Amino acid sequence: MKYLFLFFPFLSLISWSQNYNLDSLSHLDYQQLHNSDLNDVWGYTDEFGNEYALVGAEKGVSVVDISDPQNPVEVYWHTGMTSVWRDIKTFGDYAYVTTEADDGLLIIDLSPLPNSPITNTNNYFNISNYWSSAHNLYIDENGVAYIFGSNRGNGGAIMLDVFTNPMQPMELGTYDNWYIHDGVVVNDVLYAAHINDGFFTIVDVSDKQNPVILGSQVTPSSFAHNIWPSDDQNYVFTTDELSRSFIAAYDVSDPSNIFEVDRVQSSPGSGVVPHNAHVNGDFLITSYYADGVVVHDISEPSNLVEVARYDTYPGTANFTIGNWGAFPYFASGTIIATDIENGLFILGPQYDYASRIEGTITNQNNGNPIQGVEVKILGDNQVERSLVNGNYKTGIGVAGNYTIRYEKYGFLPQEIPISLLANSVIVQDVQLEPLPQYSVTIKVVDDSNNPMLGADVKIVHEGVSFDLQSNGLGEVSQNVSYADTFFVAAGQWGKITECTNVQFSPIENQLTLVLETGFMDDFTFDFGWSETSSAQEGDWERGIPFINYAPNNRTSPDNDSPNDCGGFCFVTGNQKEEYVKNGEVILISPVFDLTNYTAPFLNYERWFYHKYGYEPFNDTLRIAISNGTEIIEIDKQGYDEAILDVWIPKLFLISDYLAPTSTMQIFIQTSNYDLTDNITNAAFDNFYITDGSPLNDNKDVSVDPEIKVFPNPFQNKIFIDGIRPNSQIELFSIEGKNMKLEISITDNSAVINAVSLSAGVYLLHVDGAVQTIVKR
Repeated sequence: MKYLFLFFPFLSLISWSQNYNLDSLSHLDYQQLHNSDLNDVWGYTDEFGNEYALVGAEKGVSVVDISDPQNPVEVYWHTGMTSVWRDIKTFGDYAYVTTEADDGLLIIDLSPLPNSPITNTNNYFNISNYWSSAHNLYIDENGVAYIFGSNRGNGGAIMLDVFTNPMQPMELGTYDNWYIHDGVVVNDVLYAAHINDGFFTIVDVSDKQNPVILGSQVTPSSFAHNIWPSDDQNYVFTTDELSRSFIAAYDVSDPSNIFEVDRVQSSPGSGVVPHNAHVNGDFLITSYYADGVVVHDISEPSNLVEVARYDTYPGTANFTIGNWGAFPYFASGTIIATDIENGLFILGPQYDYASRIEGTITNQNNGNPIQGVEVKILGDNQVERSLVNGNYKTGIGVAGNYTIRYEKYGFLPQEIPISLLANSVIVQDVQLEPLPQYSVTIKVVDDSNNPMLGADVKIVHEGVSFDLQSNGLGEVSQNVSYADTFFVAAGQWGKITECTNVQFSPIENQLTLVLETGFMDDFTFDFGWSETSSAQEGDWERGIPFINYAPNNRTSPDNDSPNDCGGFCFVTGNQKEEYVKNGEVILISPVFDLTNYTAPFLNYERWFYHKYGYEPFNDTLRIAISNGTEIIEIDKQGYDEAILDVWIPKLFLISDYLAPTSTMQIFIQTSNYDLTDNITNAAFDNFYITDGSPLNDNKDVSVDPEIKVFPNPFQNKIFIDGIRPNSQIELFSIEGKNMKLEISITDNSAVINAVSLSAGVYLLHVDGAVQTIVKR
């Protein structure tokens, strides 16, 4: 690889299509062939050099002659028990197939090919130490098969001798510390991906009876699905099978000191899920679900660069749909790929090395390195960031003329035109000029105009947040670099959080915020809510919601409540695609004193998702209030399709449930257990106490069940049946604003014309009672 040091600019140009350096040679539709979806794929070459695709399908195993890659021909089909999972590996002239159905290990004698039909198969169950299903397998160069994820023990690795008697293997040993989802063995070293435990291990298996763990490492999203070592075994590459996760590269030259060197996504921001990655020399071929087959140049593991792709799936998705497997090891170079819904693809690759650029970014004024500078090749979807020492690395799959943009908050961005050459590294050092700064001052006072000590203050601009606390004068000061609109918030427990958007400049650089007395928390700040948990995952977290998905649904909110400051709330299982699993999680407020309130109302908004898995759906979100002596449940929400992915406002007159005291607290609880496992998540936001109802003193009394309100959610009209001819009907926003819509009442029915309403949550008042309804 050539290194070039540049000191002059070039013109910028970029153009290539979504599919590049991978050509479709042919395709087989398995819906037509066998009415079956596909799963994994492997390859086999007979003694004459004929190449075959060994295709895993939900309904069996298919053998396809692809010697003429433009004219594939299925030569064998083996019907098996229906299963979403089938994985295939070969040793010699035998194929070995695992499935999570109870088919055992299917062994297929491929030696008759190409002249005679396949007739000899066996389903192996190891009767002396029985197992009947497994997730995956690998067979090393010595003829030892490693069975992963079986229904025996912890589902670790069962080691079988398939060299001595290929049709009747003998068990040699086990490594069963944890469940293994996938793995590879080279030179008696096992690289094992422990998906449920979130890490991989490197294990010396030279003594099959006594495996020795050499090292382990947690992966970026703690969901290690697949692992593959480089040819020299100094690096491994992993995938986490989660939306918005990564292909990651690790230096494992010293297994006792493993460290990450790079990570990459195929389509950043799309949520597409990576699946299985395979090393082929200097290239990593990944089946990337909805993005198809994606190839990276890994010749420099600390700078992974995409150099080819072919999308097998029309459209995009952030769940497990599209390309399941890819096999890149044929002598001809042909790649075979299985798309779950769309069949077998035979692809012709062009393995071009990447064009790379790297360097150091420093402060023009003082020469110090700058961390966190965004480095982007314009026209590409990848963004890299400089390290603490100012170093950066990036690259692109097609050589040519480009423009590189360097940008960080507080510095003048630079765009540098440059010519990037294939299989070369350009060294481009950059100096960024700091923008001039000025100071802004925010003063926080209480409702008696007294300065507030220790108030939390947040200043936000262009996604950069400054978190401060007021001094004895009630003031905070912060240097900023832009004359622009800033978001400013201030708060303290026992005061009402205040927020505003304000225009700051070197001349207009001061702001005073007045905090009224009261209890309110929109979670812009951390006021000390606590959490207890007995769950395996899915704890309550304060943060900006991180969207999680199941097919056709969001399983966590995409935003906090739209009715408060900032973007924070409390949410279960945030940031890691988690949900409440095998236990209980409880969120607990700080203590608040209501003895000076005449008629305190509790107000909040909640969000609850509960679906998929075990039926009937039986998990519940429960909310209780305590006065220090007793705890009373005031609200609960179970499965309801109508409120999935909707923030629901609630209010309660506290004295209806218990006597207000100086030691009040609120508890928010949900749970989910393995025996009845579902996807369960909850969120909580916009907590506040009012003295009297914020909705014209209407308490949270449900509308008479004899009165039918439909549809809910609604679009343009709301229909109400079962009312009195003189019923009083009004529709309010959750802030208490009367929407004053056109309402037509005829006898016992009413129709509300809601065309003018924006999407959101509303409160329908019928004769003083309240019902929450939602406009989509």
